Amino acid sequence: MSPATGFPQRIVCLTEETTETLYLLGEDWRIVGISGFTVRPPRARREKPRVSAFLSARIDRILELEPDLVLGFSDLQADIAAQLVRAEFLAAP
Repeated sequence: MSPATGFPQRIVCLTEETTETLYLLGEDWRIVGISGFTVRPPRARREKPRVSAFLSARIDRILELEPDLVLGFSDLQADIAAQLVRAEFLAAP
C-alpha cells in the first residue's frame, strides 16, 4: 500500500469482473495479476499475467507479484484465500 494514500497499489484480480471494473475506472495500472478466464477487456490478457483459474490459483506466482490486495469472489474461492492465509499473505479473519 502506498504510505501516502493508504490505497493498494498492486492488486491481483481472481475474477474477470474485478479486472473489468478496475479497467473501466482507469485503475488498470494497479493490476498485477488476473484470472485466466478474463476476456474483458481484451487488452487485459495481453497486458497482465494470468495467475488463477476460477477455483484454483498459482499461489507461488501471486506471492511473487507482491500484491497489496487480492480480490476474490465469495466463498467459491475460499480455498484460494485459505492457501494465501497459510502462505502468510492474508491475515486470518
